Order: sequence, then structure tokens, then C-alpha cells
Amino acid sequence: MADDEPNGTDNQARLLQRQILQLSALILAAVAAFFVTRALAASNRDMRLADGAEWYARGQHQLELGHVPAAVDAFRRATVSSRTNTRYVLALAHALALDGQNDAARRVLLALRETAPEDVDINLALARLAASGGDVTTASRYYHNALYAPWPDDAAAARRAVRIEMVDFLLAHDRTAAALSELLVLSANLPDDPALQREVARRFAAAGDARHALDEFERALHAASDDSEALAGAGQAALALGDYTRARRYLEQAPAGLAGVAAAHDYTSHVLDDDPLAPRIGADARARRLLADLDYASSRLRTCLDAGPSAATDADRALDSDAKRFLASHRGGAARDEDAAEAGVDLAARLTAAATRLCPPATARDHALAVIAERHGGSDR
Repeated sequence: MADDEPNGTDNQARLLQRQILQLSALILAAVAAFFVTRALAASNRDMRLADGAEWYARGQHQLELGHVPAAVDAFRRATVSSRTNTRYVLALAHALALDGQNDAARRVLLALRETAPEDVDINLALARLAASGGDVTTASRYYHNALYAPWPDDAAAARRAVRIEMVDFLLAHDRTAAALSELLVLSANLPDDPALQREVARRFAAAGDARHALDEFERALHAASDDSEALAGAGQAALALGDYTRARRYLEQAPAGLAGVAAAHDYTSHVLDDDPLAPRIGADARARRLLADLDYASSRLRTCLDAGPSAATDADRALDSDAKRFLASHRGGAARDEDAAEAGVDLAARLTAAATRLCPPATARDHALAVIAERHGGSDR
């Protein structure tokens, strides 16, 4: 029996060794299967990514050709291959919008936004989609989401471009107050770039804020004093503010061929040079200006009356008679009197108002005589 004990021990040792070998083989097989499975998964993933990239490229090509429905199909296939690829989903939404499927585009974008609510591109796409439908409230909300989302440090120019885009959208829909709010934010962080300053100034002018428009045009002129567009814009803005002296200074330097410059300069010059009640001009100059204004205004009305418009009234003819009497009695030194000048300024404005009603449009000098009368408390045209 003593001899049997070593044999039993050897058998147990061999059994344990065999089990260890089997377990090792199983572990090696499991490890091999894991790596094979991972390799297959990676291969499948790479194939899906490549497939998605191929469909995305096809979609872009179809858009270039103008084949929007085909592009929609291609981008949809690209998103199936890579559902988390923001670029593919945005391209699909864009194509859907081009195809007139705005609701589908919105659903695609909203689903994508759930995964990244602060993504600039997603919010901007939603803003543009709402803007294309004229939905000011929704578009404004998503524009703001995009503008106040985290932007890269080197994206200041792109961010400004988005705010300008929003301003243009608001102005197009007569949301002037909202547009001005955005412009004030924009101007507060504007670099010393004349081109940008002109862009912002033009939009201030379009929003009716001549004061800020003039400020921005003048900032542009500090950097480039011969900037034609800034000179013209500054002149127009100063004119809107009633600063005729500053307006003429800028308009005289601006090229006359630019739109509106010649007419604005003509009008401004009449306001400054035809005012008999302007300070420090002397009695002789006052008389010359007054008689010249009345000669022009009475001639303008008489021409309209002689043309025989059916709208002429007895009051118009009486006004013509008043002008003749006034001129006859003030050809001499009486025109030098300031009281006479005040009465004459009011009469000239009433004459041109009647003439404009009978035979429009009003001329630059007509407008100027009305402004001169208003500045001195005369007739309201």
C-alpha cells in the first residue's frame, strides 16, 4: 500500500497539469477571439466610415450639379453610415431645406441638437432655416444661441459675420430696435478696420440711427481720410442729423459720381447758401438771398399755374399774387430788413409747397426752402 501512494500523487499532478493546460488553451482562444472580433469590428467601422464619406462626397457633387433630390438621398445614406457625424447631418438638413422639406430639415436638426445643444453650426442652421420661413422670433432665438455659444479664440471674424447676418435679417423684417441692439454690441467690439466700420455704419444708417452711423463713418475716415464711401456716408449721416456744415464738408470731398452724393451736396448747399436769416451774413447778403429765393419760388409756382393743372385752386392763384406784391415792394432796401426776411422765408416755403403739389416732384431747392423756413419757425410744408 505504501507503493500505491506515490502513484496516486503522480496521477493527481498529471490531472492538474492537464487542467491547467486546458484552461490556458481556453484563455488563449478567448484572447484570440477577442482580437479577431475587435479587428472585424474595426474593419466594419472603417468600412462604414468610408461608405459614409463616399456618400457624402456624392451628395456634394449632386448639389453642385443642382440635383437636390439625389443629394438628399446621398446625404441620408451618409448619415446612416455615420449617425453622429455632425457634418453629414447638417448637409442633409441643408439639402432638405433646398428641396422645400423644411419640416424634415427642422426635425433632423432638432434631433442633432439634443446631442449638442450649444453647437454653433447646429444653432446657426436652425436660425437660417427659421429665417428662410420669416419666423423672426425663432430665428432670433437660434441666432442668439449660436452667438453666445463657445467659439474658438480665432473665430472672432466669423462670429461678427453671424451677427451682421442677424442684423440684416432683422432689418429686412422691420425689427429696427432689435437690429440696433445687435449693432451696438457689434460696434462696441469692432476692430480698427475701415471696411468693417463702413459695413456697420451703413447698417446704422439703414436702421435710422444717423448719430452712430456718422460715428462709424468718421472712425473709418480716421484710418483712411480719402475713403470715398466713408466720405459719402458721413456726409449723408450728417445731413440726416441736420448738421449741414459738416455734411457739406464731407460731401465736397466725396466723388460726385457716387449714388446720392451730387443731390445731397446740392440740397445742402441750398440750405446753407440760400438762408436769408443765417447769422453773420450782413444786410446786403440777406437782401440778395431773400429776393433770389422769392424769384425762384414765385417762378416755380407760376410755371405750374401756367401749365393749367386741374388741381390749381383760388388759394394758389392768390399766393401767386402775394408773391408779386411782396417782390414789388421789397426790390429796394426793404429786403434788408430782418422782419421782411422772416416773412419772405415763410412765403417762399409756401410758394414751393404749392408748386410741388401742383407739379411734383420737389426739387432740392424746394426742400431746402422748406427746411430754412422750419429752422426759423416759419411755414410747415
